[in-house]
Amino acid sequence: MRINYFDLGACRGIEIHWVVNHIMPQLGIEDYKVYGFEACQQYSKWLSETYNFNSKVSIINKAISDNNKSIKLYYSKNGVGHSIYSTKNNVGKDYEEVEGIKFSDWFNENIDYSEEDINILKINIEGAELPFFQDIVDNNIHNKIDLFCGQGHDVEKVAELSSRVQEYYDLLESNNIVLHRFSEHKPEKNVDMLQKIKELIDLK
Repeated sequence: MRINYFDLGACRGIEIHWVVNHIMPQLGIEDYKVYGFEACQQYSKWLSETYNFNSKVSIINKAISDNNKSIKLYYSKNGVGHSIYSTKNNVGKDYEEVEGIKFSDWFNENIDYSEEDINILKINIEGAELPFFQDIVDNNIHNKIDLFCGQGHDVEKVAELSSRVQEYYDLLESNNIVLHRFSEHKPEKNVDMLQKIKELIDLK
């Protein structure tokens, strides 16, 4: 049994740090793999350098999107919360070009799926949660994820998605997708990841 941890919107990698240096060691788990997706080149480069000698961690400098084409990543004014949406409430006009990727395509090409493995996914991609969940539902990837983590409300911060907010929450509910809080922001409110993973191991 392997544990795969997918971190979509890794940013400064705090959650990856927790997984690699605390959660997996405390559980005594050595067979695991971390995949960190970060669209911002600066953050991605720093994470790649940080985990350069750790074969269990792969950093992917791509933006989760609804296609595999180049896309603009708009910078937030405080350096946190960059978004592929120019109408997100805290971004400015400055941006960088980044390669977009459909997660379902990447997953099918890179993950040798086994029902015996545990797949954990944390998401914080500043509004792109809507196309992400549409993608994985349409391609039946959501049924291969054992635990979804994140806050999941950033869609509400994007003006151009304002008419689709209820559609987003309906999509989650109708597909039994529950997001468990796991975030560097107010970590005291996070789910007990140690206990959650122990429960998943027992189910396997």
